[in-house]
Amino acid sequence: MSLKILVTGNAGSGKSTFGKELSRELGIPLYGLDKIVWKENWTPTPKDERQQMIKKIMERDSWVIEGVSKLVLNGADKVYFLNISVFQCVINIVKRFFKNGLGSRKDLPDNCPEYIGFLKAIKIAFIFNRMTRPWLLERKNKNGFIHVKSYQELEGYK
Repeated sequence: MSLKILVTGNAGSGKSTFGKELSRELGIPLYGLDKIVWKENWTPTPKDERQQMIKKIMERDSWVIEGVSKLVLNGADKVYFLNISVFQCVINIVKRFFKNGLGSRKDLPDNCPEYIGFLKAIKIAFIFNRMTRPWLLERKNKNGFIHVKSYQELEGYK
């Protein structure tokens, strides 16, 4: 059986954590878009290269992809949109910074220290609702779209 799931939301919303839980529970491979969007030393991956890498993953029978992508949004059977408050996302970003400090998270390419990602994530957190949230919510009324507004709601969706 084929199952294609996107876990999406703001920076710091919990996409990686929830994606890992879903992947483990369903026995489906997890792919994080941060390792595709960024190369070593926070170098952005060129858009065409990034799209090719995403398409290759999407050709697989089943997957959980965590991140933000219109391409994946349109190809997923099920979408979990973690629409968590900006305030909570910023708290999570700060916690992640103190946890990882000068090192790189496992979810990122090598030599992408958290202290640089911290500033990028804070910026994204504040522009997400204006720039990204609207096109994610366009999918809201389609089958398989799960609009999660709190972490308590997540418990019921696993």
